[in-house]
Amino acid sequence: MEARCRATFFSLFVSGLSHSCTSLVPLYTQASAIGHLATSVDAASLAFTAMQFESHRIMDLANQRYVVAIQNLNDALRDPKALERDETLQSVLLLDTYEKLTNRQCQTTPSWMSHVQGAVSLVAARGALNFSSPIACELARSVVTATTISCGAAKVPIPESILSLRQSLDTLNMDSKWEFLGILYDIVNLRAQISHARGPVGPDAIERAEDIDQNLASLEGKMSKSWKPEPVLANFNHKPQLLDGQYDIYPCHYATQAWNALRMMRLEMAGVIMKHHQDLGMGASETTDRICRQICDSVPQCIIPGARPDNAEPFSPLQRLQCRTLLAPLYTAAKFSTDRRVQGWICNTIDYMAEKGNMRVAKDIVDMLRTGSDVDCWTVWVMTGCYPMSA
Repeated sequence: MEARCRATFFSLFVSGLSHSCTSLVPLYTQASAIGHLATSVDAASLAFTAMQFESHRIMDLANQRYVVAIQNLNDALRDPKALERDETLQSVLLLDTYEKLTNRQCQTTPSWMSHVQGAVSLVAARGALNFSSPIACELARSVVTATTISCGAAKVPIPESILSLRQSLDTLNMDSKWEFLGILYDIVNLRAQISHARGPVGPDAIERAEDIDQNLASLEGKMSKSWKPEPVLANFNHKPQLLDGQYDIYPCHYATQAWNALRMMRLEMAGVIMKHHQDLGMGASETTDRICRQICDSVPQCIIPGARPDNAEPFSPLQRLQCRTLLAPLYTAAKFSTDRRVQGWICNTIDYMAEKGNMRVAKDIVDMLRTGSDVDCWTVWVMTGCYPMSA
């Protein structure tokens, strides 16, 4: 069972979807077969497979391996030199992945932040070692990403030490995702400010939201051409899965995720601004509706048979995983769109995903939309288990 789950984890997650696990394979191949890294991989692999196939039995095994991994890591940390080893930090990040896959109630559970806080402490102890090799830099980047996203979901400020680490990594990371992460830092701290504010949100927060939205719009214009989608006119037979007779094809699912993450944050900032500027009128609604349609147009590529070589019905394992990452953007688009036809299409599309992908979480999310549940996009993102796929 564990061997099959490891294979699933490495093929679908490490090699198939995530772009933040390049450090894992070389560290894992060199590590002890019974050490903390191996057992941390087992815990994360079992948790990932349990989530993917909604298996309580596999989740029970994941919980057991997690206990062993924690024990092995604690034993290793008795040696002060363990703090300097890359595999130690990699194990902590894997245990954070396990936590995020198994615990989808970030607002109520202290353990949501425990491994991220441990990773931050390790980074501080490693000092210059964080920049000593490509693997070390990749691990440090992963800590920045994981901490930023964890704090965003929990609505708490990002530690100052993460800002310092991110600034130190700036010269080594010049891609669009890293620039987006810098903007996300401001978004997360604004979320924390608004969440803990007593009384109405002040003009300072609204001004910050407007500045952030301008920065996001600017980043849209600077996104790499290799990431930009191509519009496709679709066959009439696929009409129910299309919003307006066409859809967008992205060069890879990583690009789809990056674009939709940016769009979700633009919608979140629009929500802050419009809530306190009732007089913005038609122009603001047109912008949010355009963004919502862009999210919708990113979906058919993952669900229409023939749109991609591996698309199938029922969904393939990779399709199911890709659709899971689309649920939070679709939920956000349904919440912000002023067009009832778009809202209806989104609900029908999520129903389709639930059926063809056998995804209970999709059914839960469409039920939330139809009952008017007041849940924000970050909470839905956590519900779907997509945090570690973005970190």
